[in-house]
Amino acid sequence: MRPAHRPRVAFFDYPDVFEDFYPHYGVSQHTFATRWAGSGSHAILALVQREIGDVVWYEFSLAPELAEARHALGWTVRFLPSSTLHRAVWRAFYRPRIAWRWRAAYPAYARVASYVALLSRPFWRALERERPDVLFAQDYATGRFDVLALLARRLGIPLVAYHSGSQASRHHGRLVKRWSLRAARWLLVTSADEAGMLASRYGVARERLLPMLTPIDTGAFSPRDRGAALRDAGLDPARRYLLFVGRLDDGVKRVSALIRAFTVVAREHADADLVIMGDGPDRSALERLAAGPPGRIRFVGWVDDVAAKARFCAGAECVVLPSLNEGFPTVVGEAMACGTPVLASRVGAVPEMVVDGRTGWLWAPGDDVALLRRLGEALARPERLRAMRPAARAMAEARVAPAVVLETLRRCLSVN
Repeated sequence: MRPAHRPRVAFFDYPDVFEDFYPHYGVSQHTFATRWAGSGSHAILALVQREIGDVVWYEFSLAPELAEARHALGWTVRFLPSSTLHRAVWRAFYRPRIAWRWRAAYPAYARVASYVALLSRPFWRALERERPDVLFAQDYATGRFDVLALLARRLGIPLVAYHSGSQASRHHGRLVKRWSLRAARWLLVTSADEAGMLASRYGVARERLLPMLTPIDTGAFSPRDRGAALRDAGLDPARRYLLFVGRLDDGVKRVSALIRAFTVVAREHADADLVIMGDGPDRSALERLAAGPPGRIRFVGWVDDVAAKARFCAGAECVVLPSLNEGFPTVVGEAMACGTPVLASRVGAVPEMVVDGRTGWLWAPGDDVALLRRLGEALARPERLRAMRPAARAMAEARVAPAVVLETLRRCLSVN
């Protein structure tokens, strides 16, 4: 039952401006504002909008192309220009022809940009006029969170933020964080390690730290006949498939290590292929690397359609993620909701769901010997993966089912 009073929730995502992130996925401002739903934030906000309150997603841009739109999932998207100072800093860093050489200066630029993006008088006045009931932020690592904490204090509005993969070593303004993190009403964390870090390093009260993972539609992502799933995905049910899903940013995701490991084990398992779902800046280089075993490594690009993605997940022998760092990869929850085990490096919140030997296998990030060994074992002993499927589904139902996540969101965002 919906509450009598639906709180007004002002949401702020992680990028400083739209141009920093979404164009890399081929998403225009109009598409973003009206129908695109390709991130974990969308899964969280869909629950909030449907069950808790009315969301306004504030998105900042160097050059807004529209002021406001209604998203297909029910919330309002409002575009605002970033502050004049932010736009000046952004242009100074990116416009020169030699900007690509300034990688060493990027951390300093990113720190400044994150603090000044929201320092817009029209935005502050709009927020003061509209007075939402809650400020809700994606992550707390950058200066944006500190500015929102200042706004929340000034307006007397509670601030809630959820962890989405940031690392403590990369937090902006660590001295300021000792105030801003403790000023938040709630911080939603993806793992016990993250909660421990916030408590010990910044003195955040334990009672303000709540565990929460990205909700997964456990109806759309559910176990199904493997052969039927593969046929519907356009794959051969007589073959076995390892699946990678994610952005093709090799410095983080290490897809090249997966390709090299699969190239080795593929010699012993002629009935197995590797499917790589995703896109990104390193796709061309990875496709060249994958030319070794002809026809055995397939790049299928981004798959936004939920039913299509679920077919790939349900038909795969396992999902493999050899990342160097992660928050909580949504595909872990999606795969396990389909009953598909996950083989992954031990990073971020992955161990919250992947229990070694029970719902998948884990190894130390960057350990390519362990990656090779686990791929070989997965293909040589498929019965071990099959035995993990019921436990994988049960884990998804216990940790990422919408009803489970909704309890936490209601506690944090409802107005008493």
